[in-house]
Amino acid sequence: MKNFKFTLIAISVLVLVVGYFFLFGDYSKGFRAGTIIKLSEKGILFKTREGQLNMGMVVTDNAAASATNNLWSFSVENNPELIKTMEKAMLSGHRVKLNYKEKYLTFPWVGDTKYVVYAIEVNP
Repeated sequence: MKNFKFTLIAISVLVLVVGYFFLFGDYSKGFRAGTIIKLSEKGILFKTREGQLNMGMVVTDNAAASATNNLWSFSVENNPELIKTMEKAMLSGHRVKLNYKEKYLTFPWVGDTKYVVYAIEVNP
């Protein structure tokens, strides 16, 4: 009985540590620059902010010589000042630098993507 309790406690602690790691740990940090083209609020139970950044055109060297959009989807931290700044930058068409954290997993209360934007710099 004593070994069972110890094993149960050890497994519980391990599950909590791993859960904390995946919930609050970051896989990477970085930034991307471009123009915000979409910012929306989504969700039924958990309302999250989602957006898209147009990082510019990519020209290919194939025979058709087509240009494709370079779009990046991201989620936004629940920060009213950050969201207001993003909305102003999107409406004015200014280029922005978005600082993000890449999470290991997606969670419904954080956002739809693994990329969570936490800061913005607007270039006039």
